[in-house]
Amino acid sequence: MQIGKLKLALLIGGPLLLIILSVAGYFIYTSLMEQHRENTERVEGFGELVIPGDIKSELLNPDSTLTPSIPESRLSPSERVILTLKLERAKLVEEAVQMRAQISELQDKVVTLEEYKRTNERYSPHSFDEEVSQVHTRIKQLLATLEESKRFTRNQLKGMSAAAAKEYRRYLKQYKLVLEPGDIDTVVNEHLPVYAYCIGDGMDIAANNRAEELFIIEYFKTDKTELMSSRLRSDLKAIMEPCQEMFNKRMAYLL
Repeated sequence: MQIGKLKLALLIGGPLLLIILSVAGYFIYTSLMEQHRENTERVEGFGELVIPGDIKSELLNPDSTLTPSIPESRLSPSERVILTLKLERAKLVEEAVQMRAQISELQDKVVTLEEYKRTNERYSPHSFDEEVSQVHTRIKQLLATLEESKRFTRNQLKGMSAAAAKEYRRYLKQYKLVLEPGDIDTVVNEHLPVYAYCIGDGMDIAANNRAEELFIIEYFKTDKTELMSSRLRSDLKAIMEPCQEMFNKRMAYLL
């Protein structure tokens, strides 16, 4: 009889105990989740809810001055960690701005150095001599096709084309010019022929005979003046000066 009552008590009390435990567990779980949610919101809203207004404004503005006098004693350990992270972030932002400025400065220096290198290469003996040689060949071929050239002999035309190439070299080196292909075409086609004809007309004045004419032609080709008399050198200088002045005026648009 006693065993029957025990069984009956277990049958009735077991489910009731389970119900009581389930209800208690539900309320405990609900309470824990609510506390977790409040803690999460507290951390996420730390900048808005906890940090004083003056500190928060400094953190939200990376450009503001961050003084070491922030009252950290007013902050909890977790708040101090977040504050430290924000300060580090502001420091990194400032360093990034400085690095971008340095990069921009270095890029400007690279452009300057590249231009310097390009100019040096342009006036290196090999490349510049090649350019002058090409100009010489082009002006010689051009003079041979122009109607005005028929009044000059073949030797005179050789001297005139050599004189034009010599003047091209002198002018560009004097003013340290770097001409683009289109500018070179203009100089060869429009300005050097005029200079060449000016020199050709002057040779007839400076040279008193065939030998002196050959000396002048040789000078334009090689710069040699050893075989010239002092009078011929003086006359040659006299005819070249007005031609060079005229060429300088025509080329002034490039300066």
